Amino acid sequence: MSLWAQEGNNPYGYLHKALQYSSQNLNGDAGAGLFPSVASAHGYGSFIDNPASMALLDKSSVNFSFYNNQVEHHNMYLGNALVADDSATQIGSIGFVYQMPVERGSMVIGAGYNQLIHQLGRTRIKGRNSENTITDSFKFRFSDHHNIAFNTYAIDWGDADGTYTESIFRIGFDRYPGITQEAEITYNTDIGEYSAFVGTEFKKGIFVGISFGHTVGTYSYSRNFYEIDTENDYNYNFIPSDSPGDSTDIDNIWLYDKMKAEVWGYNVRGGLIYQITPNINIGISYLAPYALKARESYSALIRTELDDGSTPFQDEKESDEDLIYKVKNPGQLKIGVTANNIGPFSVSVSGEYIDYSELKLITGLKFDNENDFIEDNYKEVFNIKTGVKVAFTDITKFKAGYAYLPGKSKKFAANRNVFFGGISSKLSSDIILEVSGQYSMWDDRSVAYDYENFSGDLFEQTISKQSNSLFIQTGVKFLF
Repeated sequence: MSLWAQEGNNPYGYLHKALQYSSQNLNGDAGAGLFPSVASAHGYGSFIDNPASMALLDKSSVNFSFYNNQVEHHNMYLGNALVADDSATQIGSIGFVYQMPVERGSMVIGAGYNQLIHQLGRTRIKGRNSENTITDSFKFRFSDHHNIAFNTYAIDWGDADGTYTESIFRIGFDRYPGITQEAEITYNTDIGEYSAFVGTEFKKGIFVGISFGHTVGTYSYSRNFYEIDTENDYNYNFIPSDSPGDSTDIDNIWLYDKMKAEVWGYNVRGGLIYQITPNINIGISYLAPYALKARESYSALIRTELDDGSTPFQDEKESDEDLIYKVKNPGQLKIGVTANNIGPFSVSVSGEYIDYSELKLITGLKFDNENDFIEDNYKEVFNIKTGVKVAFTDITKFKAGYAYLPGKSKKFAANRNVFFGGISSKLSSDIILEVSGQYSMWDDRSVAYDYENFSGDLFEQTISKQSNSLFIQTGVKFLF
C-alpha cells in the first residue's frame, strides 16, 4: 500500500488509522460513562480512569452494559451539502468486582471486558469537479490502483511513445473539462479491552491500584466512488466496441475499495488516590505507552462503462498477503479531584494529558514520512471533564457533566464538546439499573482521495464536515 505521508483524516491513510486506534471516546460501562473517576469510583468501568478508585467501592457486583450510537454527518463538497447518518448497538461491558475480606482498609479485584473506542464515519458527496478527478490518483506506479486502472481504461498512455500514463479524462484536452462525482465513504472503529485490576487502601486514606489490559478491536473502511460523464464532454471514439470495427468512449468509472484491520496489544496503568478529608479526594493515574499490532487486508475493483452500452471493462486486485504493522500509542497522564457528599451533591473534575506528537507507526516497511508528519502536525492535548452527582435519596441518583476534548491537529480545528448525563436507580436491594448518555458535536474535515502531480507535490480533495454523535448506554449491576 502507498506509504507516502497522508493527512490523519484520510480514512484510507495510516495516520487516520493510527489516530483511531489511540483516541478513546467511550467508557462502555453505563455506571461510569464519561463521569470523571480519577479521584472517585462510579462503577466497574472507573478503573479506566484510575484503578486505585476501585478500592473505594463498597460492594461486590456483576455488571453488564450495552449501548446504541447514533451519528450524523453534514458533508459539504464542491458547494453541495449532503447528510449521512449511521447507527450501531453493541455490548459495552461485562465484568465483575469483588471486595475481598480484609481486616482493615479495603482490597478490591475485578476483571472483564470494556469498550473504549467506537467511531462511525459515513460520508456522502456529489458535485461537479472542474479541477481534478480520482483517476489522477491512479496514474503513478506507486498507486495501489495503477494496474487495474490501466486495464480498465481509467488511465492510459499520455503520449504516443508510452512514456507516462495519464487520467483518461485529461488525454486529448488542452484544458480538463471536469467530471461529475458521486461517492459514499464509510469507516468503523471498534476497540475494547479485556482487563484485570486490583485496588487497595495501602495506608489509611491512601489508595493504590494497577490494571493489566489486553486490547482488541477492528477497523473497516469502504469507498464507493463514481465519476460520470453527465455533460457528454468525452464524446470521442477511441475504445474498441462490441460491434466489429466500431469504437466508443467512457460513460462512467466506478471504484470500489475496502479494507479491514484487526488490532491487538497489551497495556498497564497504575494510579493513586489520597483522601485529604472524608469528603475530598485527589487522584493521579498513568497509562504507560503501549504498542498495538495491526493486521490489514484490502481489495479494490474498477469498472468502466461505455457510452454505447458495450461490455464494461472490469479488473480487481486483493492484497497478496496481510500487511502487519505496529502503532505505538502515547502515554496518558490523568489528574483529578472529587468533593463527596456535600449535602446531596458530589463534584468531580479531571484533566487528561496526551501528547499525540509521540504517536508512532512501526513496521518492517518505512514509515519515516508518516512519523515526521505526526511529529510536525500533531500536538499535545489536555482533555477536561467535569461531573456532578446528585443523590436526594438512596434509591435514585442523577449525574450530569461536560467534557472539552481539544483537536489533535495543528493544521485544523476539530475540538469536541461533549455533554453527558445519567440516572442510577435501585430496582431492588441488590439490582441497580444504570442509564446514561453522551452527546458530542464537532467540526471536521475528511479526504475523498489524494494524488500527486508529476513534480511530486501532494494534493487532497477534501470534504468539510459538521458532525454529532449520541451514545445511549444501559446497564444492570447485580450486587452481592
